Amino acid sequence: MILDQWNKDAFKGYAKPLEKLEKAFKKAGRPISFYAFVAPLGIKMVRVIGNRGSQKVFCIEWASPAQAAKIVAAGVRA
Repeated sequence: MILDQWNKDAFKGYAKPLEKLEKAFKKAGRPISFYAFVAPLGIKMVRVIGNRGSQKVFCIEWASPAQAAKIVAAGVRA
């Protein structure tokens, strides 16, 4: 998972579950990368980048860390 130094505090509780989810997808043969960032209005977002350049963006601002992982996982599967 890509998380720059400026956003580490915002994703303190979210980093581990999202990293585990990314590793699980890679282990299952889905080569994807997560890029966690904070949008201009202070909203936590996760961009999922696929191997063919496909991208999806998910808002996880009001979700708990476990819910955030579920939101991203459901979106990747779709």
